[in-house]
Amino acid sequence: MVNITVTTIMRVPENKRYHRILFPAACSAATVLLFLSPSSDAAEWRVVPRLSLVEVYSDNVRLGTASSASGSGDFITQINPGMSMNGLGPRFNLRLDYTMNNLLYAQNSNLTRTRHQLNAIGNAELIEDLFFVDGRATMAQQNLSLTGPQSMDNVNVTGNRADVRTYSISPYLRHRFKDFATAEVRYSLSQVTSNANALSNSQGTGYLFGLNSGSAFRTLGWGFNYSNQTVHFDRSNRNAEFERYIATLRYRVTPQFGLITTGGYEKNSFLSIRGSPSSPTWSVGFLWTPTERTSIAISGGQRFFGDTYSALATHRTRLTAWEVSYDEGLTTFNQQAQFGSMLTMGGSLSQLLTAQNPGLSPDVIQQNTGAILGLGTSGAFANPSNFLSNRLFLQKRFQASVAMNGTRNTLVFRLFNMTRRAFSPESVDVGLGNAADLSLLNHTRQSGGNGLWSYRISQLTSANLNFGFTRFSYLGADRQDDMMLFSTGLMRRIPEILPDLVGTLQVRHNRRTSSQAGANYQENAAIATLSMSF
Repeated sequence: MVNITVTTIMRVPENKRYHRILFPAACSAATVLLFLSPSSDAAEWRVVPRLSLVEVYSDNVRLGTASSASGSGDFITQINPGMSMNGLGPRFNLRLDYTMNNLLYAQNSNLTRTRHQLNAIGNAELIEDLFFVDGRATMAQQNLSLTGPQSMDNVNVTGNRADVRTYSISPYLRHRFKDFATAEVRYSLSQVTSNANALSNSQGTGYLFGLNSGSAFRTLGWGFNYSNQTVHFDRSNRNAEFERYIATLRYRVTPQFGLITTGGYEKNSFLSIRGSPSSPTWSVGFLWTPTERTSIAISGGQRFFGDTYSALATHRTRLTAWEVSYDEGLTTFNQQAQFGSMLTMGGSLSQLLTAQNPGLSPDVIQQNTGAILGLGTSGAFANPSNFLSNRLFLQKRFQASVAMNGTRNTLVFRLFNMTRRAFSPESVDVGLGNAADLSLLNHTRQSGGNGLWSYRISQLTSANLNFGFTRFSYLGADRQDDMMLFSTGLMRRIPEILPDLVGTLQVRHNRRTSSQAGANYQENAAIATLSMSF
């Protein structure tokens, strides 16, 4: 059957002091509850400190045009301590990864700075089979706008990069009425902040209620879900509210094939430039799971913005992982930032790399995935970019990926295409760019892909090759940006010194060709990395 996730949110008080107090208090309470839970004594904890030393030479550290790039070469030293922590108990799970990214510039000492990167996620069962809590916190850096220079990491100094921090906590009650039904009531509280002054810090709060049939309904299943979501934008003191009532019917034709239909009403309230945001909604689709390793779900229907479709197909074999997905819906930067836009090959790729590199621990595999494949990048060459905006967008996104692993070779291919069309006026983004740039972002398409190849030369050494291409199209405007990345490198384990010591050498070429005068740039860089865990 198709899983439907609905988030519910109520109106947020507009008192900023309330939010500054509420978030630390909520997170502190969740931490105390986690560590005082009855299951914490029986937990298994794994803490892995690490350190990476990186030396970079870039001949265009500011990603300036040909005329302005002269003399912008620099050596950059990075000293990056960090740690990963995993806690697993009978009734809780916690994963945390933190890096302090310290950058020192040889020619431009005034640019020396520190960036913090955090990804923490946890859940706990505080009352058995009844009361649960989920939480997440992230700190990361990303490009501000599609029109500015596109940094791949924190080394480049472009004026088009900002810190983004997200926090969320969600306590909920879940109860099973034997095999008849499952009920869930959930409260959500989230916050997104940034050091980009023109981006509105935003908060989301909400409630969810769901009642769905249990295993007693094997042939004909049913469900009802209600949600009411609000995102509050501090700077403009405005709200975007989303309310949905959805009923679901599922009919299992065979044990492997089922039909699903939904119907209901969505009542939304926000400043819209494209007509009424409320209407009845419906969809029909199917779920087919021919084997345990293969799943296909497809649906189509209608919402207030017109026809809508979704699809997800996954297939796994011992040495390959395939995935194709398509989704569309109204979204905000607040909602997108909660999920992140980093490379998400995730567990499938890590498992393949573990098989190819049996001498490395899972923690090192996870931390060195980019180095192993010669990637070392995020944003435009890994996934469509989630550019900073206070607007609401109708987003339509297609992604496909395949990862293949052999005795010596690992291959990864990705394709993506994402369009965004603004449902809010340009005026809410004043300050995030000039008027011409804001107009360009009314309707955009990001399309491209990358191919990555890693070849294991020996048990200790591997070579890698990476090529990526992305096109930013500003629909309805006379601008198109083509970006290309090429990188190659070597990675070697050095167990003679430390079991998890890894060294890498990499060279890369990064360029943008634009139809906009003065927007072209290119960069060549050499990177040496030494990383270790303790």
